[in-house]
Amino acid sequence: MPDDGGVLARTYLLVGGLVVVGVEELATSRLVIDLTYSLVGLSMIGAVLTGVRLHRPANARAWYLMAAAQGLWVIADATFNFQQDALGVDTFPTISDAFYLLGYPTFAAALLMLVRSRQHGRRDLGPLVDSATVTAGLSLLSWVLLARPTIESLGHSPAAAAVGAAYPAMDILLVAVLMRLLSSPGGHAPAFRYLLAALTLLITADTLSTAFDLFATNTVNGVEYLWLLSYVAWGAAALHPSMTQLSDSGANASLRFRGIRLTALVLATLIAPAILAVHQVAGVSVDAWAVIIGSVVLSLLVVVRMNLTVDQITAAHTTLEALQDELAVQASRDALTGLANRPQSLRLVAGALGRSRRHQRTVAVLFIDLDGFKDVNDTHGHRSGDEVLRQVARRMQEQLREGDFLGRLGGDEFVVGIEDLPGPEAATALGSRLIAAVSEPITLAAGVEVVVGASIGVALGRGGETDVETLLHEADVAVYRAKHAGRGCVQVYGEETPAVPEGRTELEQAVATAITRHELVLHYQPIVDLRTREVHAFEALVRWDRPGVGLLPPSQFLPVAEASDLICDLDAWVLRAAVDQLARWNEQRGDRTLQVSVNVSGRHASRARIVADVRSALHGDDVDAGQLVIEVTETARMDESAVGHLGALRQLGVLVSLDDYGTGYHSSAELARVPVDVVKIDRCFMDTETEAGRSLLELMVRTAHAFGSAVVVEGVECEEHAQFAREIGCEFGQGYHLGLPALPRNLTPSAASPQSASSHSAEGPPSSSATNPASSRIGTPSDSALSALEPAFSPTTT
Repeated sequence: MPDDGGVLARTYLLVGGLVVVGVEELATSRLVIDLTYSLVGLSMIGAVLTGVRLHRPANARAWYLMAAAQGLWVIADATFNFQQDALGVDTFPTISDAFYLLGYPTFAAALLMLVRSRQHGRRDLGPLVDSATVTAGLSLLSWVLLARPTIESLGHSPAAAAVGAAYPAMDILLVAVLMRLLSSPGGHAPAFRYLLAALTLLITADTLSTAFDLFATNTVNGVEYLWLLSYVAWGAAALHPSMTQLSDSGANASLRFRGIRLTALVLATLIAPAILAVHQVAGVSVDAWAVIIGSVVLSLLVVVRMNLTVDQITAAHTTLEALQDELAVQASRDALTGLANRPQSLRLVAGALGRSRRHQRTVAVLFIDLDGFKDVNDTHGHRSGDEVLRQVARRMQEQLREGDFLGRLGGDEFVVGIEDLPGPEAATALGSRLIAAVSEPITLAAGVEVVVGASIGVALGRGGETDVETLLHEADVAVYRAKHAGRGCVQVYGEETPAVPEGRTELEQAVATAITRHELVLHYQPIVDLRTREVHAFEALVRWDRPGVGLLPPSQFLPVAEASDLICDLDAWVLRAAVDQLARWNEQRGDRTLQVSVNVSGRHASRARIVADVRSALHGDDVDAGQLVIEVTETARMDESAVGHLGALRQLGVLVSLDDYGTGYHSSAELARVPVDVVKIDRCFMDTETEAGRSLLELMVRTAHAFGSAVVVEGVECEEHAQFAREIGCEFGQGYHLGLPALPRNLTPSAASPQSASSHSAEGPPSSSATNPASSRIGTPSDSALSALEPAFSPTTT
């Protein structure tokens, strides 16, 4: 069974360390010490094989190669001890030296295999040049202090001199590989640190042994501690569960290890002048040609590194500019249809009204609401619904004149803008053509044929006489008339239709009544830690269980509420209900690590009452303020009052999340202005199929991290999405692949995984997993596992 806590590794490290120290301190017989050498070496081989079997790393061959290298050293130890203790042979070199020297390149090859795995095909020459620079500096130092003196001391035997100099050379090889491993992308988990300690101990022991042989009569026994402890540390690295991460690349490099690399580079480049300084001050003779050659090599490597850095900066700047341009385009486009999104559509209407005022011309706005689209979604799934929306958008685009524009407001609602309108009949005629085009049968990819229709409301206006909001409202009123007139027709807003049909006034009153009568219900969708696949939070999603009608999605009542301060009352109800549910979960779980995320409107955020509403919801001691996350959608403009109110909420301990990041008004620069703990990237940016999409998503994640925010990515609809999001540094994910929205009774505080799903969600359409409930849920962690977790959006997690 996997050792998830690293207990086995720590036990091996403790026992091995005690054995080494005990034998070195207490043993009086050389035979016991020699036997310990062999046993510790063999235990390291066993630890590596056991670790590979337990944890099954991606690059098992690298670990097997390490075991083989240790096997060579065990043979070398055994033959050396036998020759010295049993045969009394004390010559140099011997057959054991061949096995010792073969072990070094074998270990180096194994470590290089780990480096290649961590790179995952990346071709970054910078770390390679850094490793070469440090290696060149240490090679010069090793030659001056160890290799050349060794050759001179063994000058009577060329073979002995060659073998003696080979040991420092092999250590330099390990140093080069060590620097390459340190500079490779990826995390520095406990297994990495154990491996780093093992290499450091080994290289230090070899260096001290050579130095003692050169400058003292006998090798200090303490060096044997270091060799044996390096074996123990290596075995602990193999036994620790994080040994699997040694083959993984990471999205974010450790700042601490970047500092170590920089320090190592500076010291390496100072080795040559330091040697000359010692020669000048102390009068110690040095190999001048070695210093000259080393200085030239180091200088060339520094020049190469500087050139690479300049190239990388230039390339990064170019890429950033391209991605910023693409981000600007993405922010104004609907990801599904490629049409203008809601904010861009409003800007286009405003521009048309401005031009109409100057030229005294009329502008027409056509509000298009599809008929029968919900049936397609419910019958054939959201993926088919997406395909219908794309085909409908393309058909309507084909009916427009050059200069007219088409946008998607959201869901199944579209808007068309017409400038230079000859008369109302031209707008009506266009509406009829659009209805005819949309109503043609649509053949889906699966070969199924579906039919949808459209109801269209038309509003006419001229700049100076109306504004964008009024014009859209009038078109919306007209489309309600079209719906009530039997659907599939065009209605023009005019003096004869002064009021909202069934519509806005009655619906607004019904929503207000629903709040007071508690007809609203909350479904909860999990937000999952992408590293552990544990549920860390839930997003509360409001629905209306309207008497006589059934469960309504938010798209059918929130727009009405958002047109007035009624949305503030609705938000306050959701806050109270979500916090009450969280309190019940806290009691059942016995801890306060779970979080609940609640959406509030931009209108509510700009009102002073938002702070009082949140404080009122948090009354009592059953819920900590840090368990509540307030989500504000990015498509809402946040004025200075809203920013101040969000800051006040953070002062209470509540966390603030920016929802739908990338789709609305906020640029990256505004993240510095808005107090945000969490950034939720809109599902439209979850594109793993194109290089541009992947790069754009990675840039958005890095931007959020640069401002100290944790990242939730929406739209995780398959395992490929989850894996990619984790690789680029996203801490959390939300989507149909990770869990569907569900009622609280279908969730347990420990399982945190919905047992039934709702057809309405904050996330967009699911993938094929929506038809397979098992594939739409994440695993069910134990209650003890969840209770030990930190809050999902604690600022320290960023």
